[in-house]
Amino acid sequence: MNAAQTLDRRVQRTRGLLHEALFQLIIAGSYERITVQDITEQANLGRTTFYLHYKDKEELLRESIKALLHDMQLEVEPGETEQCSMQILCSRIFQHVERRQQVYRAMLKENGPANNLGEVLRSYFIELCQRFLQPGGSLDLSCIPAIDYEIFAAHAAGSLFGLVSWWLDHETSPSAEEMGAIFFQLMVKKEQ
Repeated sequence: MNAAQTLDRRVQRTRGLLHEALFQLIIAGSYERITVQDITEQANLGRTTFYLHYKDKEELLRESIKALLHDMQLEVEPGETEQCSMQILCSRIFQHVERRQQVYRAMLKENGPANNLGEVLRSYFIELCQRFLQPGGSLDLSCIPAIDYEIFAAHAAGSLFGLVSWWLDHETSPSAEEMGAIFFQLMVKKEQ
């Protein structure tokens, strides 16, 4: 391993600590009241280290959201050789959200820090749905005649985001697997 790879791992580790510190502080309270000092104390890092990586807490927030969605993508999307149905993908989304539910709840709450997180999630869901719904994708749209797959993907993504938000607000809600199945059933017309 060369020095550049070691540095990259240190940078990744430090940024991961800062992301998690910010998320923990958001879970515990109001984003507006969080200071860089609070973040560095939570991460057990110095302020100088923070400023080597980020110019302010807003940049840290944006990068933390990107990292969270990157984690979702890694956990949800199938590997190159893996065959995966849309129903399994739906369940994987709910499983990912379940593992990080405190973070998602805190970020998506009405006065949460990332008002644009909802839009970022919807955009990711649209792109994911489009890939699976387009011709040659893993979901057959023949059961939905006369609807362009892009329109259907936008509808599916909005529905998925709504269900994720609803699910996080209800403590005694169905399991991640059940929510994936419910979403899939809502989107696909069953043969009579």
